[in-house]
Amino acid sequence: MPTHDYSEFDLQTSAQPDEKPAAASLTAKITAYLRWTGAILIVLSAISFMLQSHEDLLPAYRYWIGLGLTLLLCAGGLVCARLFKETKGTRIFFGLGTAFLPVQVSQVSAMIYAYWHGQAALQPQYRWLQFTDVSPAVIALDSIITAGLLVLVSYAGYAILARRQLKTLLWASVAGNLLLMLPIRDAGLTALMIAGLFVFLRRTEQRLHRDSRMRLPEGLAARALVSLPLWIIIGRSLLHPDSYLLAIAISAIVLVFCIYDIRRYTQSAYIVYVCQWLGTVAAIAIWLIVLDRFEALSGSRLSALLPVAAILFVLSGRVEFHARLYRFASSVMAVALVYGALLDQQALASVAAVAAGIFLTVAGIRHREKVPFVSGNLCVGGGMLFYAQYAVDLYATAPWISSIALGLLVILLASYIENREKQIMAKSRYYFNELKGWD
Repeated sequence: MPTHDYSEFDLQTSAQPDEKPAAASLTAKITAYLRWTGAILIVLSAISFMLQSHEDLLPAYRYWIGLGLTLLLCAGGLVCARLFKETKGTRIFFGLGTAFLPVQVSQVSAMIYAYWHGQAALQPQYRWLQFTDVSPAVIALDSIITAGLLVLVSYAGYAILARRQLKTLLWASVAGNLLLMLPIRDAGLTALMIAGLFVFLRRTEQRLHRDSRMRLPEGLAARALVSLPLWIIIGRSLLHPDSYLLAIAISAIVLVFCIYDIRRYTQSAYIVYVCQWLGTVAAIAIWLIVLDRFEALSGSRLSALLPVAAILFVLSGRVEFHARLYRFASSVMAVALVYGALLDQQALASVAAVAAGIFLTVAGIRHREKVPFVSGNLCVGGGMLFYAQYAVDLYATAPWISSIALGLLVILLASYIENREKQIMAKSRYYFNELKGWD
């Protein structure tokens, strides 16, 4: 039978399927780069407009220009959806439009605040952030327009990005923007508002993270958009006089995010490592701020520094790296502080010694580590020695009572040892062998 050479035919048929995916892949890369470039250009242009201040423009005109940009983005999304029948561009346009809404809300908030407080209003030194001398009619009109856009654009944006969680996202976005619109610039009230909004958004974020679809790029974008009002409030608060409550609130946010939440967003060991130290610094900073505010707490090194050791020990159970180092440092610090306070005969030093000793001993047993365990025993021993001075005073007052009590204790101890000799020896060997195997 004649043989046929199909090699040329096979090469052509095998090449054709490979060329299409290659071409499709190249096109997808090019369009992705174009979308990223366009989105970055839009964001940078909007930031440039705000930073250049445009002193020749009235505050109301600056608001209307921003409003026009938001509407233009929504129009671009409608063009992609209706004309091009394309969803990626629609998501980008409506996502940017949703991101620009908090900026509009913050401008309306600045107008309301300036009108409400008049000459007593706290104004930032940057003119482009001042929205003064706006008539009440214009403020009312801008408020109505912003409220309408907030509902409509947010609904469209979140529906396109994550329809399954639309209700949750919309509620969180509206709540954050309503707080952003409040004409509050007081440092104390702002700190409470930031803390409350952060707790609310964190609970919402935890619920959204359980949905696997919300971990896709569209879901992540929607989750990021929800938190924008919080970051705008924080950034705005830094332009006004600060307070210890504001510093504590911001430090607490850094602590929670860097220690507890960062592993939800990345698996990079380097990022987790850097965030761990940032969170540790933030935790210690919170106590230092409290210490600076309330001078009564800094009366002794024990009351000032023992909480730092406690902070390190608590964080050792949450950090990914150097957990033993945290416990080692806190244990050594606790022993040094406790014995220093005992030698200085500070108030409540013995109580703190016993309490810290019991805590460190239990923690050492739990983690099977020698340093916390031995440090705990030293603290308990130091506290008990402190109370031994009362026995010395009793002996000086009535030596015959002390001698009788000591004699009774010695006889009872001798009887107990003789009766439980084997058990005591067995438990002692087990104790030391167990301790040798600890870290």
